[in-house]
Amino acid sequence: MRPSNFALYITSLLWLHLIDAKIGYFWHITDLHYDPFHNSPEFHRGCRHNRGNSEHNHRNGRHRDHTCDSSWSLIQSAAALMAERHPDTLEFVLWTGDILSSSLEHVSEEFKLEAVRNVTDILSRTFSSQFVFPALGHNDPPPSRKLVDMWMQWLPTEALQTFETGGYYTIEQSHSKLCIVVLNSVLWAGGAARNDNPHHHRARAQWEWLEKVLSKARRKKEMVYLVAHAGPGVEERHNAGSSSAAGGGELTPNANGRLLHVIRTYSDVIAGQFYGHRHADTFRLIYSDGQPVSWALLAPSVTPRGAGSISNPGLRLYKFDSNSGKVLDYTQYYLDVTNSRGELHWSIEYNLTQYYGLREVSATSLDALAERIRNYHDRGIFAKYLTALRVRHSTDVSDCDAACVYVHYCAITRADYNDFRTCVRNPASALASRAPHNSAAILLYAILILISS
Repeated sequence: MRPSNFALYITSLLWLHLIDAKIGYFWHITDLHYDPFHNSPEFHRGCRHNRGNSEHNHRNGRHRDHTCDSSWSLIQSAAALMAERHPDTLEFVLWTGDILSSSLEHVSEEFKLEAVRNVTDILSRTFSSQFVFPALGHNDPPPSRKLVDMWMQWLPTEALQTFETGGYYTIEQSHSKLCIVVLNSVLWAGGAARNDNPHHHRARAQWEWLEKVLSKARRKKEMVYLVAHAGPGVEERHNAGSSSAAGGGELTPNANGRLLHVIRTYSDVIAGQFYGHRHADTFRLIYSDGQPVSWALLAPSVTPRGAGSISNPGLRLYKFDSNSGKVLDYTQYYLDVTNSRGELHWSIEYNLTQYYGLREVSATSLDALAERIRNYHDRGIFAKYLTALRVRHSTDVSDCDAACVYVHYCAITRADYNDFRTCVRNPASALASRAPHNSAAILLYAILILISS
């Protein structure tokens, strides 16, 4: 084949690919942490600051800080933004848990279910023509017949069966080769995953079910989205696998390791992973034999109340090839709760590929991005990452030295708890060539990270 003909042949293939691709969109919303007491005399329950300041903000009709969970007006504003901005080709919505504020821990299950129903109703009105696929977080009511009745409008019969028994299910798209697998990460977190827990059999059943679903997808040549409240890996402020981290919704060390093994085994059919829980905008990479084989994108929370660090509320709209499931891009929206325009002004924060200069969304491209983030001398890319991580709450990177940058890199690239600990335990040798004058500070930072929990 002559070069000119070969070029024409390649161009034709590219055009055929573009013609075959069907562009669709889906929203990812997570960690609403709705506080029904926000607008009542007891609304300060979901706030970290003193009641006097809360009452002052309440009287002024808005919360201009990051110490309170979501008010009903904040949830309404998020729904209004999504109704206004979503395109005609919106396919579905991923809703990854922690619907309710942690301040509701001691209220009755009936009260919690009613609060979930209120949020469900507003999402039903917002997405009257789309399906919403919910995943349970550790602040949410456990699976029950009442939840099944509430969400049966969105889930087929076969999904409702496994949801009622274990809180997990799968959705097979009839018009494409994409399978959405929604996991109940609560079964793999904290005490729920212990062998002596009465619900341990549910955790074991979810493992068996997950491997069967992934094996079936491989046989049918389908691609899979893994969706859950919490995913594998560790938050950079936590000691990986500590009791405090695992008890707060993080996966136990055994569950984390097993999930990583499953992801590596079936990486050929996993087109993407989507999680919340961290209240931050970040990503995680999974490697096999030193090569990046899978990625996970973590969406920031709707609640402005931080889970450790502070961030602004966020909503995410994905663009994807709905035939293959390949993620093409996403648009991140945010709300600056402290700006002078008030609580309801949502704006576009960035587009993923433009913001980071990515040619595509893949494990390889995100691995290259992680290497750029690790480069302490390229403060520009790390400043972008840190700004996105906090959803524009702060753009100051001066308080993050070379050791701090490296811990962020470890969190992104070391999803295994032991690997993460090793990574942050030995930053001095890894960073010596970059910042030899900071070696003592680097060692001290690593020690503090390891004993902080």
